[in-house]
Amino acid sequence: MTDDKAMTMTTTTTSYHHGNLRQELMALAEKHLITGGIAELSLRALAREIGVSQTAPYRHFKDKNALLAALATEGFRRFFEFCLPSEREPRADISLLYFGLGYVQFAKTHTEMFHLMFGPVLQPRNDYPELFAAGREAIYKVRAGVERGYKTGVLRELDDVASMAHTVWAAVHGVATLMLDHGDTYGYHRDLDLQAEKSLRMMIAGLCTDPSEISKLPDVLTPYPPENA
Repeated sequence: MTDDKAMTMTTTTTSYHHGNLRQELMALAEKHLITGGIAELSLRALAREIGVSQTAPYRHFKDKNALLAALATEGFRRFFEFCLPSEREPRADISLLYFGLGYVQFAKTHTEMFHLMFGPVLQPRNDYPELFAAGREAIYKVRAGVERGYKTGVLRELDDVASMAHTVWAAVHGVATLMLDHGDTYGYHRDLDLQAEKSLRMMIAGLCTDPSEISKLPDVLTPYPPENA
């Protein structure tokens, strides 16, 4: 075999038989997301880092935003898994509290991913069907909690389920965003995590037929995931 043929085979193997290229691209993109942001990210630059041809990533993603949309969709998958304990809680008011605590904690510990999932980079969302579906699933999970609260009489039927669910989501997302972006003014001298829980409890209490339990403001942060999860 000539050197030229050997070189051709090596190049072909690197370019077209990289079995985990999609996963490697996503992992490396997430690394850049966490350490330096995505402004300078490109598929060609990622290809150079991985060691494949600069056209190989386009077999998996049509452009950078398609890669970011896949990464954000993966973020939603992790978020849903993290929120499972809230879905297993039988009491609707505590379930909503756990959802809020999980939401805030996920935003705090996965800030860059959270901003990618909910931020303005990937717009309009219906250009990315899987990401759009993941976002819809998030609100459906809140709706399920509200429906359960209506059926059990725990939540006041102030409006239809969809309206109530969007109100809860807006409040929870607002608390998380304030923590991330305006912690110095949202919490003042207080423990931010504890302030977030108090905010969530007061919001949920306003929706409950009997707010006596959920409105008890703690001195110590409620653990999430709960210890019995």
